[in-house]
Amino acid sequence: MTSYYFPPEFVAELRERVDVVEVVGDYVSLVKSGANFKGLCPFHGEKTPSFMVHRGKGIYHCFGCGVGGDAISFIRKVENLTYPEAILRLAIRCGLDVTPYEQRGQNAEDAQERQSLKKQLGVVLERAHEFFRRQLQRNLGGMVGKYLDERGISTTVAEQFELGYAPDGWDNLVKAIKKPADLDIAVQAGLIVKKDNGKIYDRFRDRLLFPIRDVTGKVVGFGGRTLSGAEPKYLNSSESPLFHKRRLLYDLYHAKRAIGEQNEVFMVEGYMDALSLYAQGIDNVVATLGTALSEDHLKLVKRYGDRVAVFFDNDKAGLAAAFRSLPIFLGAGVFPALVLLPSGVKDPDQLARQFPAQELREKLQDQVDLFDYYLAEQEKKARGRGYTERLAVLQEIVSLVAVVPESGMAGMALRTVADRLHLAEEVVLEVFGRVRHKGSFRKKDESQDLPAANVQTLSVDPEDMVLGILSRYSRLLQTFDLGNACFEQPISPIFVEQLKLGGNSTVDLTGVFGSHPQRDELLTLYSRLVLMNLPEEERDAEQALADCLKKLKIRYFRRQEQEIDSKIMDCQDTAAMADLLRRKMDIVNQYKK
Repeated sequence: MTSYYFPPEFVAELRERVDVVEVVGDYVSLVKSGANFKGLCPFHGEKTPSFMVHRGKGIYHCFGCGVGGDAISFIRKVENLTYPEAILRLAIRCGLDVTPYEQRGQNAEDAQERQSLKKQLGVVLERAHEFFRRQLQRNLGGMVGKYLDERGISTTVAEQFELGYAPDGWDNLVKAIKKPADLDIAVQAGLIVKKDNGKIYDRFRDRLLFPIRDVTGKVVGFGGRTLSGAEPKYLNSSESPLFHKRRLLYDLYHAKRAIGEQNEVFMVEGYMDALSLYAQGIDNVVATLGTALSEDHLKLVKRYGDRVAVFFDNDKAGLAAAFRSLPIFLGAGVFPALVLLPSGVKDPDQLARQFPAQELREKLQDQVDLFDYYLAEQEKKARGRGYTERLAVLQEIVSLVAVVPESGMAGMALRTVADRLHLAEEVVLEVFGRVRHKGSFRKKDESQDLPAANVQTLSVDPEDMVLGILSRYSRLLQTFDLGNACFEQPISPIFVEQLKLGGNSTVDLTGVFGSHPQRDELLTLYSRLVLMNLPEEERDAEQALADCLKKLKIRYFRRQEQEIDSKIMDCQDTAAMADLLRRKMDIVNQYKK
């Protein structure tokens, strides 16, 4: 059997990459509880959930039996694995390459060489970082200082972000590093360029430099903004064993605490967007290094916060780009908000420099749900068209929903589609089923994430499901707060009260109703409920009950949305449309709490 040695650096990377909620969720039915998730502890018998999981911190803890730890210790304990076996299991799950760490022959030597190289890269990058910072301090009286002043970046912010400056010239960093061995490492770190003829020169010249850190805080590369007008305007480090721009977000290391506290992240495109917002007190912001949004980016931010707000240029091209990003967002299970930039404001950088701090915060809350905005545009596109054109629009929309990995979220999205397009849910589900079967947008190995059975259950009335589960599992009457349940049927709260009076009489409730004035109505309801297919296990029933109560809450608020929806249908004015969508967003935010 192959043995492995995983160095501390690899284990640290794994801990940052793995999602403890997803790992634990494979074994425990988890329910969102504030900033945490809770469920029944898998390590001791309990009826009341005391097992808590915190995604941002990457830990779990049971307040019943006292067991706790991270994802590695959880998988090790629940599967009875050794420490290396647990790391191996999770590393494969996260897509990390483990072959270099096999302890046999050449592989063992390769592993040591790779780890040695990463350490050397880290050392050279830190040396370069210190060099660039010193150069910035020495040149604040020149063009770089003038540029920072023009962009509203104070010396305090520049120091907090540890900005640097690469002086004009071809060999400033080369001379600073000096040693041939270190220069070779600097080439591999993307700091120095080596030509075919062996000549070397600085990659960054006359540029303001932004150090890029991984989630552990280590400098892994740089982004440079030209000060001389040279192309490209922004230049990143080249790819290296440490620097993969599709897996990195600028300033996530510093922003992750604020993201967790506020449960929201603002995602921008450029370094200056992030700095300008931060300078105004917005510290839950990250940037995508000027590259296209990726699934890896979203996996990173989802570890720390649930809500994602994005910016796109304030024009038709920007809106089209926003819509093109939806498959990536929805594929990661994220329904983003779109920050509506005021007229005449082109990007977050300009927004931050144009408005004072308090007004800026208000502007940042001027948001609409991007998927809802997309539906509004698609509905206008289909309005007045023939059956074929309208069907094509519906197919395009449900193809987008098909990438959503979680069936409950997909179900809610499909109901929104049905409401917006004034279609029966059955019609939308039928088209969705056909599209999903064809695999539109969905990877083949992800098709199991949304089984056909889940699609069929979307049409089950959640109110009936709540009452059915409570009538079978009476203990759950005490577990859940039903006082705020958003029942639609007037008989439902009466039925719940009768269940409470009946105590454990869940086998036959007909006698419980006794001489109640609405006995016949109660019995009719009960006869329907006893024929329902309900979860066989109480743990599954508890999860289903939580899900259905949430659906009832959402449905309750959707009734309040109907008036706004009807106005949106007839709206032709862009400004009025934005106002309606803002009002709708306020309602949506209430049932997201």
